[in-house]
Amino acid sequence: MGKMRETSMEDTTARPMTSALTRFPLPHQMGTPFFDGKDVSDFILQWEDLTMDWLDGPRIQKLPLYCEKIIGKYVKTLGTYIRGNNWEGFVAELKSEFKDDDSEQQRNTEAFLQNMVQQIRQQQQDPSVSEYQSFIFEYVERSSLLVQKSVISAHTWVFMFLQAFSDRIGDKLCKRCNIDIDEPATTTNVWNILKTEALKICTWEDSQMNKLWKSKMSEKALPRLERKQPE
Repeated sequence: MGKMRETSMEDTTARPMTSALTRFPLPHQMGTPFFDGKDVSDFILQWEDLTMDWLDGPRIQKLPLYCEKIIGKYVKTLGTYIRGNNWEGFVAELKSEFKDDDSEQQRNTEAFLQNMVQQIRQQQQDPSVSEYQSFIFEYVERSSLLVQKSVISAHTWVFMFLQAFSDRIGDKLCKRCNIDIDEPATTTNVWNILKTEALKICTWEDSQMNKLWKSKMSEKALPRLERKQPE
């Protein structure tokens, strides 16, 4: 028994540790991130998730293997790849090089915001509360980044948002937030209040309409109940 235990211990200590790199999925393996030149932001998120415990050097040097061949060769010519010691800098250069075919980066533009506003404003029927909420949440996310980068001003930020709503809702928002269309200064420091009030108004109006329809349904059901009472 002692000899067997000793052999077992020798086997355990002699076994080499398997590194994360040796367990890593091979290029073109099913489910492995692959970059073909489109949607670089999504590819980077997948790569970061897969290599979260890696040092910057291996993380950068291995990435071209998981790209289309000609793209991988091009990535190796980038300055941040050659230096190979700064993952954040490499990501910034990679996104810049492939931004034109990156749907995520295209969403973070003023043109994308304007298109969002036009789409919801031009609907033939009034948008539902869920449609308004989806618009508000995405507008907040996309526009905040553009304001931080000074791509759009606070004035444009607020006025573009107001244009998405019907005149009735827009008037309510201006009144509640003390916004005067002729006075751009009134748009300063109102964004947090404005987005909150927009969500409140859309939700409140939806709840009021639900109450109305419930009331109408009750009125329709009442005569039927009255007719059944004599039985």
